[in-house]
Amino acid sequence: MRQLQVTVPENFQEDAKDVLSEYSNDISAAQVEKDDEDAVEITSTVESDDIDDLTEELKHLDDLKSGSLSIRVLEQESLIQKGQKTKGSFSQLSQEEIYSKAQEAGQFNVTQWSLIAASSAIATLGIVSNSIIAVIGAMMLAPMLSPFIASSISLSVGDKSLMKQSLFAGVMSVLLAFVTSLVISVPLSFSVTSALSTVLDSGFLAVPLSLIVGAAAALSFTTGFRDQIAGVAVAVALVPPIAAAGLTFGAGRYLMGFKALNLAIMNVLAVLVSGYVCLKGLGIEPSTYYKKKSAESMHKAIPIGIILIMLLGIPLSFSFYDTPDDMGVSQEAEDYFGDNLVEVQRNSGDFTVIAYGNYSSSSFESGFDSKDVDVVILEREKE
Repeated sequence: MRQLQVTVPENFQEDAKDVLSEYSNDISAAQVEKDDEDAVEITSTVESDDIDDLTEELKHLDDLKSGSLSIRVLEQESLIQKGQKTKGSFSQLSQEEIYSKAQEAGQFNVTQWSLIAASSAIATLGIVSNSIIAVIGAMMLAPMLSPFIASSISLSVGDKSLMKQSLFAGVMSVLLAFVTSLVISVPLSFSVTSALSTVLDSGFLAVPLSLIVGAAAALSFTTGFRDQIAGVAVAVALVPPIAAAGLTFGAGRYLMGFKALNLAIMNVLAVLVSGYVCLKGLGIEPSTYYKKKSAESMHKAIPIGIILIMLLGIPLSFSFYDTPDDMGVSQEAEDYFGDNLVEVQRNSGDFTVIAYGNYSSSSFESGFDSKDVDVVILEREKE
């Protein structure tokens, strides 16, 4: 349910009321001024599903000049009327509202760019320090998902200008996150933490998962509930693989970096493709003949996107580390030392395992006859 504030020239008051009366019996009017001319602001409560049809009828009022009509859509928490069932606000946004939100989401301001850089920094440090909580927090902080959803909306409505604008914002946000992670990784000591393993060890199941989550992203966008958007942002996980890519490229581990970028790109394509399919199912479509023709040419990108997703999903089934030893040593060390493990370091082909406790270093090293593995046992400070 939404509240509409419709402003029209004074001589169009009755025509506008006639249109609104077809959709609502809750109508009021007040005299206002617009551009130094007398006008009328008509307030009405309508169902969200009726907004698109109502808006089109108002736009096509005879002799109504361009720019003289303005419609403000406000969220209506509830409507209580005597003798009628109380109406709440939970509903899908109208196409006009979705399109308006997409136009806002397709561009970033300085604050949003700063949030992207900060989230990438948090994710990078979270991966290095093996803090999954920090990585999850970074996902919820970054507004990276919005421009890609706006791109899928532009595909649905045939708006090339919105597509260029939103894709530019999305690509630049990915680049900013990558560069931020790359810069932060320079002074850091690299090791394959379990957080990094979690980000990279996705497998081919990441393909259907990313497609389902991409559809969920589009659905959550159409409701306007921020809590759902935040939850989907965690599921889509754009920030962690980008941060992992910057971290591994900065450490010179290029194959690991390419796998992380591969995962991030596939997630982006999944949002575009499955988001578009979901929006089409909801009835989001071009509103004019020109946009319909534009949409027909833009829709050719969808099968290309599907093919790319499948191709990008294939390498995810394989371990694209510099050698499989990284994960082998790290996993064995986690199993052997448990919570006492500090980190696993690698220098060329040599591995150094650092841990606390009373352990026999030789017993662990003996399990790696084909690898040069050294164990350093640290003593805890006595209080």
